[in-house]
Amino acid sequence: MERSIISRVVGEQSKGERLQRLRAIQLIFDELEKSPDISVLVACEHIEDIYVSKEDGNGKQTEYIESDKSYESKCFSLNSDEVKNSIVSFLDVSHHFGKHIRFGFYTNTGITNERTTELLKRHKLELPESELMQLLLDKDYETVLPYLKCIILDDYKKQYQGKNESGYLDAIERYTDEMWIHFLEQIDWKFNQEDEIQLEATLLLKVQRCRLYNTITISGKEQYIIDSLDKELEKRQAFKDPIHRMINTDTVRNKFLEIGNNVAMEKPLDPCYEDWESMEKPFDGRNINSKIKDVSPDYDETMFGIFARKIGSIKTQLRRVQHQERGAYLYRVFEACEEQLIRNVHKQTKDSTVEPPIVDDWIEMLVLSATAHLEDWGKDYNYPFQSENAVRDTIFELIDSCYLAFDRRN
Repeated sequence: MERSIISRVVGEQSKGERLQRLRAIQLIFDELEKSPDISVLVACEHIEDIYVSKEDGNGKQTEYIESDKSYESKCFSLNSDEVKNSIVSFLDVSHHFGKHIRFGFYTNTGITNERTTELLKRHKLELPESELMQLLLDKDYETVLPYLKCIILDDYKKQYQGKNESGYLDAIERYTDEMWIHFLEQIDWKFNQEDEIQLEATLLLKVQRCRLYNTITISGKEQYIIDSLDKELEKRQAFKDPIHRMINTDTVRNKFLEIGNNVAMEKPLDPCYEDWESMEKPFDGRNINSKIKDVSPDYDETMFGIFARKIGSIKTQLRRVQHQERGAYLYRVFEACEEQLIRNVHKQTKDSTVEPPIVDDWIEMLVLSATAHLEDWGKDYNYPFQSENAVRDTIFELIDSCYLAFDRRN
């Protein structure tokens, strides 16, 4: 009977999606630094978060699978879901695609202490003084293996419980300690690595150090190289065929040629994204519903469900945009709306409430103002959205997320 495993590809809206793409680009440049003639294929969300296949000049092929986790503060223990899911996934990949594959766990955060669980108590396993993850990093397998086997086998069973896929539990349960150690030696644990912002800065330097940099004039255009490769990876995630999801070293060479020869050049990025990133978020705990009801108590509440759907939709679209483009766009919409609110709206709500149609008129005024503002700045810079519908939904989101309000709160 042919075995099957759980698909762990979660698509382009997964947490840390941009970190994955930047990390994939970094892996290509890492290989190009070793040799300009090496052949590398990279894909996001194929088998795992990142898939890499490379072939050196002698025809030797290697494969690498990486799980990427991006968090602001969360640290990991051996019993963290993210770590358990990754190890179970690596076990499946090792059995299903080949034991030659190497693995990586990449995160911008560190490790933390383990907590005693009912599972460990049932197996009479008392936690050692050192963190289990640290023992694994130190390759103290004699100490950590009893805990790891207990935790991972239990999680493997839970993940496949009630699933149609068969998995490889019976084979894994027969692993000797030597087999476990051989498997664990295939994993490269990368904690406290660069986050998205740091990784992008590193990539700028890697573009400059790339051997192609000196053969094609791209000085000052390094960001365009990174953005172009990022967009290419994002676009290819829509393909079902794994081959079509991949970019390779030839893709990098082509981007150098296109951008160096101004073939792929677009309008420059509006630098005001830095103003958005450094701007202090106003404190206003109200959502859009409360902000509207506070100035117009009779406003039709059935509209709030529509606003919520529009806000959810635009937030999804904004997440797919590179953070600099997103920041520049949001800043231009914000500054246009803020001016109109100060000039025309706040004085009307200072001492009284208004009828619902007035609120609708204000919203349309903000949309027209922001759209015109983007159109004018769009003569010099590029923005991800300019349609009235997108701008309207963005304004709803800015109202909902504290930045804009129809009244002024001291």
